[in-house]
Amino acid sequence: MMSNNNGGMLTGLVGSVMFVQDKHGKTIVRSKPVYKKKKLTPKRQQSCDRFTLGGDFIKPIYPFLKDSFTNFLGKRNARDAVRSYSLSHAVKLEQGVPVIAYEKVLISTGNIRSYQALNQQLVTNGLYLQWDPDTHQAFAEPDDVLSVVVYVPVLEDYLFFKACALRESGAVTLELPAECSQAGFHAWATFANAIQDEYAFSTYLGHFEAI
Repeated sequence: MMSNNNGGMLTGLVGSVMFVQDKHGKTIVRSKPVYKKKKLTPKRQQSCDRFTLGGDFIKPIYPFLKDSFTNFLGKRNARDAVRSYSLSHAVKLEQGVPVIAYEKVLISTGNIRSYQALNQQLVTNGLYLQWDPDTHQAFAEPDDVLSVVVYVPVLEDYLFFKACALRESGAVTLELPAECSQAGFHAWATFANAIQDEYAFSTYLGHFEAI
């Protein structure tokens, strides 16, 4: 776009050519700067892909994670702990391609005694879980509450079962939508104290195949 200055001199841009006026009032013709985006190296691109995949995976469950990461893993706060751990440990490379390492994913951290699985199986429209209450052990109370997170890769969707059972009950059947069981899913379990301000390190329950 061209414009007229007070002295009648044209300044501005025409195509790839720029007209500018120096301090002495003379018109100078310059080429328009061309900015070229630097191509990422394969290693840098791989790092960016890891970051993007990990961020996309944890973003939907972050509202849960920010409360359930009660051990900050040496970081300043839960947010930093979630970000650092997930990007460092929950994403792996398979033939140079970043994928989620579901078995390494944590949905909680803390000092409560962890979930110890005894039995787990798919039942009609549900998931049956049985665990050792461990109430005779340290950091385990009968009124600790169980939470379970389910992730369905095909649907890219999560199901949350927060405070769905007491530790002392030793078993629970979680009702699942039919499409969840049909698609297959991953699941994690964790305990928290009664007021849910302290959690355990979560346990990966495994990948449940579609039925």
